[in-house]
Amino acid sequence: MEDHPEQLRQRGFAWLRGELLAEPEQALEAASALVIKRSALDDSAKLNLIGEFVLPPPDGDDSRDFQTLHFDFGLPLDPKVAHDVGRYTALYIPGRLGPVSAVTRLVPLAGLLSQRRWPSQSELVARLTAYGRTHGAWNDDHGYLEGSLARVVDAVDGVPVLPSVKVDDEFLCGMEFESLDAELDFFVRHSLTVAAVEIEVPLSPGELLVFDNLALAHGRRGTRQPGELHQWVFGESQPGLVRQRELRDHVLAAFQHRCAR
Repeated sequence: MEDHPEQLRQRGFAWLRGELLAEPEQALEAASALVIKRSALDDSAKLNLIGEFVLPPPDGDDSRDFQTLHFDFGLPLDPKVAHDVGRYTALYIPGRLGPVSAVTRLVPLAGLLSQRRWPSQSELVARLTAYGRTHGAWNDDHGYLEGSLARVVDAVDGVPVLPSVKVDDEFLCGMEFESLDAELDFFVRHSLTVAAVEIEVPLSPGELLVFDNLALAHGRRGTRQPGELHQWVFGESQPGLVRQRELRDHVLAAFQHRCAR
Protein backbone atom coordinates (compact mmCIF):
# COMPACT_ATOMS: atom_id res chain seq x y z
CA MET A 1 0.00 0.00 0.00
CA GLU A 2 1.28 3.44 -0.88
CA ASP A 3 2.35 5.74 1.96
CA HIS A 4 0.25 8.74 1.00
CA PRO A 5 1.17 10.94 4.01
CA GLU A 6 4.86 10.49 3.20
CA GLN A 7 4.22 11.23 -0.48
CA LEU A 8 2.43 14.40 0.54
CA ARG A 9 5.40 15.38 2.69
CA GLN A 10 8.12 14.57 0.17
CA ARG A 11 6.50 15.45 -3.17
CA GLY A 12 3.89 17.92 -1.99
CA PHE A 13 0.98 15.86 -3.36
CA ALA A 14 -0.67 12.46 -3.10
CA TRP A 15 -2.89 10.93 -5.78
CA LEU A 16 -5.24 8.27 -4.43
CA ARG A 17 -6.09 5.91 -7.26
CA GLY A 18 -5.92 2.41 -5.80
CA GLU A 19 -9.35 2.27 -4.18
CA LEU A 20 -12.00 4.25 -5.98
CA LEU A 21 -14.08 6.53 -3.77
CA ALA A 22 -17.64 6.37 -5.00
CA GLU A 23 -19.18 9.29 -3.08
CA PRO A 24 -18.02 12.73 -1.88
CA GLU A 25 -18.52 11.74 1.78
CA GLN A 26 -15.98 8.93 1.38
CA ALA A 27 -13.54 11.26 -0.37
CA LEU A 28 -13.82 13.94 2.31
CA GLU A 29 -13.21 11.35 5.03
CA ALA A 30 -10.14 10.06 3.18
CA ALA A 31 -8.82 13.58 2.57
CA SER A 32 -9.31 14.58 6.22
CA ALA A 33 -7.50 11.48 7.45
CA LEU A 34 -4.62 12.07 5.05
CA VAL A 35 -4.20 15.71 6.08
CA ILE A 36 -4.25 14.74 9.78
CA LYS A 37 -1.59 12.07 9.23
CA ARG A 38 0.54 14.43 7.15
CA SER A 39 0.35 17.18 9.74
CA ALA A 40 1.34 14.75 12.48
CA LEU A 41 4.67 14.11 10.73
CA ASP A 42 6.14 17.54 11.40
CA ASP A 43 3.47 20.20 11.86
CA SER A 44 1.92 21.14 15.18
CA ALA A 45 -0.60 23.64 13.75
CA LYS A 46 -4.24 22.66 14.10
CA LEU A 47 -5.91 22.46 10.71
CA ASN A 48 -9.61 22.78 10.00
CA LEU A 49 -11.83 22.45 6.97
CA ILE A 50 -12.03 26.11 5.91
CA GLY A 51 -13.50 25.76 2.42
CA GLU A 52 -15.86 23.38 0.62
CA PHE A 53 -16.88 23.91 -3.01
CA VAL A 54 -18.43 22.20 -6.03
CA LEU A 55 -16.94 23.51 -9.27
CA PRO A 56 -18.41 24.63 -11.54
CA PRO A 57 -21.68 25.03 -9.60
CA PRO A 58 -24.17 22.27 -10.52
CA ASP A 59 -26.65 24.84 -11.82
CA GLY A 60 -24.00 26.83 -13.72
CA ASP A 61 -22.19 26.61 -17.03
CA ASP A 62 -19.09 24.75 -18.15
CA SER A 63 -15.83 26.37 -17.02
CA ARG A 64 -13.54 28.06 -19.49
CA ASP A 65 -10.82 25.90 -21.02
CA PHE A 66 -8.04 26.70 -18.54
CA GLN A 67 -7.41 28.06 -15.06
CA THR A 68 -4.36 30.13 -14.19
CA LEU A 69 -1.86 28.94 -11.59
CA HIS A 70 -2.90 30.04 -8.12
CA PHE A 71 -3.03 29.41 -4.36
CA ASP A 72 -6.33 28.70 -2.64
CA PHE A 73 -7.37 31.44 -0.18
CA GLY A 74 -4.32 33.48 -1.25
CA LEU A 75 -0.91 34.02 0.33
CA PRO A 76 -0.75 36.50 3.25
CA LEU A 77 1.93 38.71 1.72
CA ASP A 78 1.27 41.83 3.81
CA PRO A 79 -1.06 40.66 6.58
CA LYS A 80 -2.82 43.25 8.73
CA VAL A 81 -5.86 41.36 10.01
CA ALA A 82 -6.68 37.71 10.67
CA HIS A 83 -7.32 35.65 7.53
CA ASP A 84 -7.84 31.94 7.01
CA VAL A 85 -4.77 30.40 5.35
CA GLY A 86 -5.17 27.38 3.08
CA ARG A 87 -2.58 24.69 3.79
CA TYR A 88 -3.82 21.64 1.87
CA THR A 89 -6.30 21.32 -0.99
CA ALA A 90 -8.20 18.16 -1.91
CA LEU A 91 -9.79 17.63 -5.32
CA TYR A 92 -12.23 14.81 -6.06
CA ILE A 93 -14.44 13.72 -8.94
CA PRO A 94 -17.51 11.63 -8.01
CA GLY A 95 -17.34 7.99 -9.06
CA ARG A 96 -20.67 8.18 -10.87
CA LEU A 97 -19.48 10.90 -13.24
CA GLY A 98 -18.86 10.15 -16.90
CA PRO A 99 -15.67 10.84 -18.91
CA VAL A 100 -13.54 13.77 -17.72
CA SER A 101 -11.37 15.80 -20.08
CA ALA A 102 -9.80 18.44 -17.82
CA VAL A 103 -6.33 17.98 -16.30
CA THR A 104 -5.10 19.51 -13.03
CA ARG A 105 -1.76 21.30 -13.27
CA LEU A 106 0.64 21.28 -10.31
CA VAL A 107 3.75 23.48 -10.30
CA PRO A 108 6.28 22.99 -7.46
CA LEU A 109 7.46 26.45 -6.43
CA ALA A 110 10.99 25.39 -5.52
CA GLY A 111 11.52 23.74 -8.89
CA LEU A 112 10.13 26.65 -10.89
CA LEU A 113 11.72 29.51 -8.97
CA SER A 114 15.16 27.89 -8.86
CA GLN A 115 15.43 28.48 -12.62
CA ARG A 116 16.77 32.00 -12.04
CA ARG A 117 18.06 34.31 -9.31
CA TRP A 118 15.95 36.64 -7.20
CA PRO A 119 16.49 39.48 -4.73
CA SER A 120 17.02 38.78 -1.03
CA GLN A 121 14.02 37.74 1.05
CA SER A 122 13.79 41.16 2.68
CA GLU A 123 13.68 42.80 -0.75
CA LEU A 124 11.04 40.31 -1.88
CA VAL A 125 8.84 41.32 1.05
CA ALA A 126 9.38 45.02 0.28
CA ARG A 127 8.44 44.56 -3.38
CA LEU A 128 5.37 42.47 -2.57
CA THR A 129 4.19 45.02 -0.02
CA ALA A 130 4.62 47.86 -2.51
CA TYR A 131 2.79 45.85 -5.19
CA GLY A 132 -0.09 45.33 -2.80
CA ARG A 133 -0.46 49.09 -2.45
CA THR A 134 -0.61 49.64 -6.23
CA HIS A 135 -2.12 46.41 -7.54
CA GLY A 136 -3.72 44.61 -4.58
CA ALA A 137 -7.16 44.53 -3.04
CA TRP A 138 -9.25 47.64 -2.59
CA ASN A 139 -8.95 47.98 1.20
CA ASP A 140 -5.34 48.39 2.34
CA ASP A 141 -6.45 48.19 5.98
CA HIS A 142 -7.10 44.48 5.43
CA GLY A 143 -3.57 43.86 4.14
CA TYR A 144 -2.55 42.16 0.93
CA LEU A 145 -3.50 38.58 0.04
CA GLU A 146 -2.50 37.24 -3.36
CA GLY A 147 -3.82 34.10 -5.02
CA SER A 148 -2.14 34.39 -8.43
CA LEU A 149 1.35 32.98 -8.96
CA ALA A 150 1.79 35.28 -11.97
CA ARG A 151 1.05 38.33 -9.81
CA VAL A 152 3.61 37.25 -7.23
CA VAL A 153 6.23 37.01 -9.98
CA ASP A 154 5.01 40.30 -11.46
CA ALA A 155 5.56 41.95 -8.10
CA VAL A 156 9.02 40.65 -7.27
CA ASP A 157 10.50 41.22 -10.71
CA GLY A 158 10.23 44.96 -10.12
CA VAL A 159 8.41 46.25 -13.23
CA PRO A 160 4.70 45.25 -13.03
CA VAL A 161 2.93 44.54 -16.31
CA LEU A 162 -0.34 42.94 -15.17
CA PRO A 163 -3.54 44.98 -14.66
CA SER A 164 -4.04 46.70 -11.31
CA VAL A 165 -7.12 45.72 -9.32
CA LYS A 166 -7.08 49.19 -7.73
CA VAL A 167 -7.17 50.96 -11.08
CA ASP A 168 -9.91 48.77 -12.55
CA ASP A 169 -12.29 47.65 -9.81
CA GLU A 170 -14.24 45.54 -12.33
CA PHE A 171 -11.20 43.43 -13.15
CA LEU A 172 -11.42 39.86 -11.82
CA CYS A 173 -8.28 38.22 -10.48
CA GLY A 174 -7.59 34.98 -12.31
CA MET A 175 -8.55 36.55 -15.64
CA GLU A 176 -5.12 38.02 -16.37
CA PHE A 177 -4.62 35.70 -19.34
CA GLU A 178 -6.96 34.76 -22.17
CA SER A 179 -5.35 31.38 -22.75
CA LEU A 180 -2.92 28.86 -21.32
CA ASP A 181 -0.34 29.86 -23.92
CA ALA A 182 -0.58 33.49 -22.83
CA GLU A 183 0.08 32.48 -19.23
CA LEU A 184 3.06 30.33 -20.19
CA ASP A 185 4.46 33.15 -22.33
CA PHE A 186 4.24 35.49 -19.33
CA PHE A 187 6.44 33.19 -17.28
CA VAL A 188 8.90 32.74 -20.16
CA ARG A 189 9.32 36.51 -20.30
CA HIS A 190 10.34 36.28 -16.64
CA SER A 191 12.88 33.52 -17.43
CA LEU A 192 10.66 30.78 -16.00
CA THR A 193 9.73 27.63 -17.95
CA VAL A 194 6.64 26.10 -16.39
CA ALA A 195 6.71 23.01 -18.63
CA ALA A 196 10.07 21.97 -17.17
CA VAL A 197 8.55 21.31 -13.72
CA GLU A 198 4.79 21.09 -14.21
CA ILE A 199 3.02 17.90 -13.16
CA GLU A 200 -0.23 17.07 -14.91
CA VAL A 201 -2.81 15.00 -13.03
CA PRO A 202 -5.69 13.66 -15.16
CA LEU A 203 -7.98 13.05 -12.20
CA SER A 204 -10.65 10.47 -13.03
CA PRO A 205 -14.00 9.66 -11.42
CA GLY A 206 -13.55 8.13 -7.95
CA GLU A 207 -10.02 9.49 -7.52
CA LEU A 208 -8.73 11.98 -4.95
CA LEU A 209 -5.81 14.42 -5.19
CA VAL A 210 -4.42 16.17 -2.10
CA PHE A 211 -1.61 18.72 -2.35
CA ASP A 212 0.30 21.27 -0.32
CA ASN A 213 -1.20 24.66 -1.16
CA LEU A 214 1.92 26.50 0.04
CA ALA A 215 4.44 24.38 -1.89
CA LEU A 216 2.64 24.03 -5.23
CA ALA A 217 0.62 26.41 -7.33
CA HIS A 218 -2.21 24.73 -9.21
CA GLY A 219 -4.39 25.36 -12.21
CA ARG A 220 -6.21 23.51 -14.97
CA ARG A 221 -5.98 22.61 -18.63
CA GLY A 222 -9.34 21.85 -20.24
CA THR A 223 -12.99 22.45 -19.42
CA ARG A 224 -14.99 21.12 -16.49
CA GLN A 225 -18.73 20.46 -16.64
CA PRO A 226 -21.14 21.70 -13.94
CA GLY A 227 -20.84 19.74 -10.70
CA GLU A 228 -17.74 17.87 -11.87
CA LEU A 229 -15.20 18.73 -9.18
CA HIS A 230 -15.47 18.69 -5.39
CA GLN A 231 -12.86 20.81 -3.63
CA TRP A 232 -11.99 20.97 0.05
CA VAL A 233 -9.44 23.30 1.59
CA PHE A 234 -7.85 22.51 4.96
CA GLY A 235 -6.06 25.31 6.72
CA GLU A 236 -5.42 27.47 9.74
CA SER A 237 -8.45 29.43 10.89
CA GLN A 238 -7.77 33.12 11.48
CA PRO A 239 -4.10 32.85 12.54
CA GLY A 240 -2.50 35.97 13.99
CA LEU A 241 -0.19 38.29 12.10
CA VAL A 242 3.00 36.66 13.39
CA ARG A 243 1.86 33.24 12.20
CA GLN A 244 0.75 34.62 8.83
CA ARG A 245 4.20 36.16 8.31
CA GLU A 246 5.81 32.85 9.22
CA LEU A 247 3.76 31.10 6.56
CA ARG A 248 4.55 33.85 4.04
CA ASP A 249 8.28 33.52 4.72
CA HIS A 250 7.99 29.74 4.37
CA VAL A 251 6.62 30.25 0.85
CA LEU A 252 9.13 32.95 -0.06
CA ALA A 253 12.00 30.63 0.88
CA ALA A 254 11.36 28.90 -2.46
CA PHE A 255 12.76 32.01 -4.18
CA GLN A 256 16.11 31.42 -2.49
CA HIS A 257 16.74 27.98 -4.00
CA ARG A 258 19.76 28.24 -6.26
CA CYS A 259 19.99 26.94 -9.79
CA ALA A 260 21.73 23.58 -10.08
CA ARG A 261 23.84 24.71 -13.02
